[in-house]
Amino acid sequence: MTGNRYEVGERVYHQAFGEGLVVDLRARDFFDILEIAFSDGVRKVTSIHPQLRHLGADEAVPAQTRKREAADDVAPARSAPPARRSAQPQPPALDDRLFRRAPILRLDRDSVDPWLARRPPEPESPEAFLWHLEALRVSRRRGFERLLALNSTRDVQRLEHQIRACLRVLREMKGRALLADEVGLGKTIEAGLILKEYILRGLVSKALVLVPASLLTQWREELTRKFGIPAVIYGRGDDWGDADYLIASLDTAKSARNRQRIAEESFDLLIVDEAHRLRNHLTQAWKFIDSLSLKYLLLLTATPVQNDLRELYNLVTLLRPGALGTYRRFRQDFVVRGDRRLPKNTRELSRLLADVMIRTTRSSTSIKFPRRDVESMHLDLSDDERRFYDAVSGFVQEMATTDPTPRRRLPWPLLLMILQKEIGSSPAAAIGTLERAASGRLSGVRPQLTELLVLGRAVRRQVKLEALDDLVRQARREGDRLLVFSQFRRTVEYLGRELAARGARVSLFHGSLTASAKDAAVAAFRQQRGVLISTEAGGEGRNLQFCRTLVNYDLPWNPMRVEQRIGRVHRIGQAQDVRIINLSARDTLESYVLQILQEKIKMFHLVIGEMDQILGNLEWDEPFETHVFRLWARSRKPAALEEAFEELGEELEGARERYEHVKAYDREVFEGTEAARPSGNALKLAWGTGHRPARGESRR
Repeated sequence: MTGNRYEVGERVYHQAFGEGLVVDLRARDFFDILEIAFSDGVRKVTSIHPQLRHLGADEAVPAQTRKREAADDVAPARSAPPARRSAQPQPPALDDRLFRRAPILRLDRDSVDPWLARRPPEPESPEAFLWHLEALRVSRRRGFERLLALNSTRDVQRLEHQIRACLRVLREMKGRALLADEVGLGKTIEAGLILKEYILRGLVSKALVLVPASLLTQWREELTRKFGIPAVIYGRGDDWGDADYLIASLDTAKSARNRQRIAEESFDLLIVDEAHRLRNHLTQAWKFIDSLSLKYLLLLTATPVQNDLRELYNLVTLLRPGALGTYRRFRQDFVVRGDRRLPKNTRELSRLLADVMIRTTRSSTSIKFPRRDVESMHLDLSDDERRFYDAVSGFVQEMATTDPTPRRRLPWPLLLMILQKEIGSSPAAAIGTLERAASGRLSGVRPQLTELLVLGRAVRRQVKLEALDDLVRQARREGDRLLVFSQFRRTVEYLGRELAARGARVSLFHGSLTASAKDAAVAAFRQQRGVLISTEAGGEGRNLQFCRTLVNYDLPWNPMRVEQRIGRVHRIGQAQDVRIINLSARDTLESYVLQILQEKIKMFHLVIGEMDQILGNLEWDEPFETHVFRLWARSRKPAALEEAFEELGEELEGARERYEHVKAYDREVFEGTEAARPSGNALKLAWGTGHRPARGESRR
């Protein structure tokens, strides 16, 4: 056969797809439409395609093509199906399996292809091979031209970047990908769509989702309500085989008593949220994930690189071992000598990462995020409140700075810290702790505790409550909802009683409620509007973007807690500008914290997720809250307190500048922008004062 005429059964060669066999031909006036079986499926090609040519009976496939096809066929051992699912069925069984999926794919015997109307071929025959290819093409390739899952979701916006990401994972990455979109772009939705797509196509029958413990409920609600996936949260005493779609915490799953059982269940798909927790290859968590035999694996994190580029290498190794070569070669090719944080050859690195990682930036999308309108109401405490606040604060500072030896029976540092937080929240919260302390065996300080209780019970006017009552009345007039956060359950319950007595529709949300009671509180808030008063339990794992106004009745000392609160309303799906109101009493510890958060790092205008990156640049040997409390306790005079918090503000400002510096390199690593190398002054600014380089880092 010569020229551009082909026949069924003829061997051909395509420059892009390699060797193939013509299995069908449809004549046209000037050319033919060929269906050719290649190694990865059946494709339609015109007979005049410039990359297509005849392949003689004795002609060998070009060497470079064989090499490319061999490389394409190499897959990590963990990506192979588990042993109990790996047996290859015979052609008739393939045909049966295809039609079991047909109702899901909306296919029938007449519309699929002429192949299915033919008599089943003999096993091991050439026709059986072609049947095999056709079955794979129908079940795995044809449908990936569109997402079936989009028609099976509820309350999911069809965002272009999410659809594009899902199709890339399904088509190009074979279900093993690092979803590294910038914060707030909906990585959870992308993972849910991919899981739903595989379920609809019959490719996943068992899936496991590993998340931080605080997000278990959120993931269950997202999968159940938005994707119709009956996900179950694993609980102590449950069996890992009890449910097909299971959600658990990574800490629970990696424990010695659970690792083997999870491996035995052979889950088809594993999703790991907050996957930056796997960045260290020496941890038990990384080794656990690495040991599993999985067909599909999705890792979700907005920050693949936090300390050095080895973390990125470790994550990619979980997904596709060898994709970045050995670590020694990776370090030589892509890491600046003497500084593990800085990349080189970024264009080549970005090209390699594109095979396994998807990273969408906010600037690359058409999404318009709502604006944040922030208002801080600075209030003067009433006379009764001031006396009580100053007395409790003085007691806390005195106890915290004297020898704690006589008081070994109680964890005084923790108790004092809680008491200081409570007095900044409400008298009701502090009184409860004082009563418990006074009823204990504290003979040395019981008279002081009794005096404090007298002052607390004498408080009649609370200015923050009055301000909140005004906000509730305003919201009622405007038909708006109000989400109010406090750190303490006693404050939440006190506010609920007071506002309800004033005629407000109030729902309460705190950690002591049952799951059904929490759901009922959120449902009532959604349907009846009114007010939802919540502890930090509402700041984790609950999406409340149907509300636009958030009130911080008290302010946590830890900025991450504040960010979690804001993230409940300021996220994708929020259709209105968000209003954030901070109630702050002048000359209190909370007022100092609020000042540095607003002025030094402009926290309330950060993108959700950025605060974690900023705090990661602080070289402290203690938690943020402990550091704040220590500054407060040792600064008894106002001048000393002003100086201490000014220094804290400068540290935070430097941490933000270092974050902005690292973010520029982050863009260089993942977008291949070849950003200009920083000058010596810029590097000095990036490391800042007081930064201790990790081993292997350099100040050059």
